[in-house]
Amino acid sequence: MNWAEYSFKSRNLALLAVILAVVFLLPIEAQLKTVSALPHLTVWAWERDEDLSYIDPSQVDVAYFAGNIYVQGSLVEFRPRKQKLKLPKGACTFPVFRIESVRRLGAQSNGNADAANLKAADYVAQTIANQMKRQGYPKMVQIDFDALEDERPFYKALLRNLHRDLPVGTKISITALASWLLADKWIEPGSCDEVVAMLFSIGPGKKDVLSRLKRETLDAGAAIPVAIGISASESATNKSLFESKLQRNTDSLYIFSSRPWTENRLRDIIREALDR
Repeated sequence: MNWAEYSFKSRNLALLAVILAVVFLLPIEAQLKTVSALPHLTVWAWERDEDLSYIDPSQVDVAYFAGNIYVQGSLVEFRPRKQKLKLPKGACTFPVFRIESVRRLGAQSNGNADAANLKAADYVAQTIANQMKRQGYPKMVQIDFDALEDERPFYKALLRNLHRDLPVGTKISITALASWLLADKWIEPGSCDEVVAMLFSIGPGKKDVLSRLKRETLDAGAAIPVAIGISASESATNKSLFESKLQRNTDSLYIFSSRPWTENRLRDIIREALDR
């Protein structure tokens, strides 16, 4: 065999070795990507006694209902959580504050309403900041508020005030109606660190929303990461969502339950959502 033939065969063998390596390594790489692509899991512990002592703190966080904040004009009332919450040692938790608006239509002029909005936004931000301080300043807080269109100035002011009143680096997460992320994109850039699309209890427009989710991408329109929120109690809705792989196209998945959590219930919904 002359040198040219030897060199040619050597190159072919080297090329074959590279091809075989790629072929055999691809499945492993694909598996690694699949594992790393799984969203981070957070369970909502809502307004009832909950025992979540069985969760693995390295795998699941807990967003717990911390209380209701009622807003009526410039009046603000806070009612803290009174229910028990049992957690394992080392659990990563953060509070969720639910805002409820008590409306009195026609009770004030637009000018007075604007002033009341700004005053209420300041009071609510201070209330949340005070509660966060009592809890040792968790690294994140979540606001749950289904703001109507005329309540958005209040909400925007509240988020600005929270940035002012909370320690630097505290993340702000907000829940959002699906419509806010499909068409009516009003959330301001930099106003929060995460928007959680509430894809349960959708209401009368549910059929249209689920249909649009098969064709469109959820987007806050403000370069803010979008997380997905589902309910373990809505299997039909989840089936539609899971067919579109929405739960796998997010870095963060929140799970709600209309009934008290059990270990089996949590395990089943996680297996259903993530095929594991």
